[in-house]
Amino acid sequence: MNQEELKQRLKILFGEQIQFNKEFDALTEHLKNLEENILLWCESVKLGKIRAAPSSYLNGSLIFIKKLGSSNRCVVIKVENGVFREIHLGNHKYYDHLRKKLGLKEDSCTH
Repeated sequence: MNQEELKQRLKILFGEQIQFNKEFDALTEHLKNLEENILLWCESVKLGKIRAAPSSYLNGSLIFIKKLGSSNRCVVIKVENGVFREIHLGNHKYYDHLRKKLGLKEDSCTH
């Protein structure tokens, strides 16, 4: 399965409104077992089998996070009314930035 096939299957699963971050295509090229690593997990998210983390910054949204290998992460954002909006795939630095933005991580910088 290539990244375009994966994106099409995710659109079928979550709906045409789903958006992917700009790094998604480049990072999926380097991941093995896309179906096992991303698609099956997303199906479990859709079925309510994965526990979500509530965002303190996005009122009413739920965040689902999956670790893919040692440095990549997949983040799915679900809006409260049941509509899945975004899938982010990124390296650890991007993941940390996104978690801070979503209110899931304190800033680790000391002043």
